[in-house]
Amino acid sequence: MSKDTMAVRVDADLRTRLDQLANAFGQTRSSIINDALRQYADHQEWQINLIADRARSIAEGRATLIGHDDVLAGFEQRFAEK
Repeated sequence: MSKDTMAVRVDADLRTRLDQLANAFGQTRSSIINDALRQYADHQEWQINLIADRARSIAEGRATLIGHDDVLAGFEQRFAEK
């Protein structure tokens, strides 16, 4: 896989932390940053896809919607029983 170069400005504290992590794992700072960005992108894409799926479910009438007050009442009942 080819790699592109990207310039990112970080504060000195974050750079130190990244260097410490790279040393601890025996990796380069670049590989630590790539792993972190990949995890961030994966999580954001997951959220976007989940929201889109839920929106489709609502639009297609496949979802059961529960009002805020009903959710709160359910939590209050659940915790009152403990």
